[in-house]
Amino acid sequence: MPPPQRDERDRLHSALVGLCFERGFHNVELWALFARAGLDRAAFDRHFDDLEDCFFTAFEAEADRYRREYAPSPEEFPDWRERVRATLYALFRFLAADRRRARFVVVDSQVAGERTRLLTGRLIEALFDLVDEGRAELENPDSLSRATAEAVGGGVLNQVYAAVARPLRLPDEQELVPELMYCIVLPYSGLEAALEELYIPPPPNRAAPSPLGARRG
Repeated sequence: MPPPQRDERDRLHSALVGLCFERGFHNVELWALFARAGLDRAAFDRHFDDLEDCFFTAFEAEADRYRREYAPSPEEFPDWRERVRATLYALFRFLAADRRRARFVVVDSQVAGERTRLLTGRLIEALFDLVDEGRAELENPDSLSRATAEAVGGGVLNQVYAAVARPLRLPDEQELVPELMYCIVLPYSGLEAALEELYIPPPPNRAAPSPLGARRG
């Protein structure tokens, strides 16, 4: 069993995920969070400065769990296309495992305070870095700039946001990920390689999901 203070943090994080899914972050009230978690204000104050701090620590925990349980390592996938493909499937599976968590980390994170926005920005830059590695696939890497990776990566993130924000379930991974791979590969490896991506099967699912909020919230 987790120590009592760790359990309090987990319960508050879980309750916040559930309330954000039901109401949106801006409509979450502290009294509702305490009631959902079965805790009082003193317990909250032991761990967090305010609601934005609670959100940030929950978001940070989810980012850490993604890296620990889902994210592929560069050593596993030395080939650029394979590494990007494995990363997109890992991200999609992480989000698809729990709709509440998906909205929490993709949608509510946009409005949950400066610290969360800064961390989100760093995660986005990491994706852009991965896409930008595609320039090494070119005969003349200087023929494309970092701006290409930012445009392509931004388009990918927009599609992920749209899929998570809609009220219906997420599309099947083989509906979305091959299309995203097509968009990423096209400027770096050409049309033939991009078309191949539409038919490449997904990698094995390496994670055994244990979503935040499975017990409560």
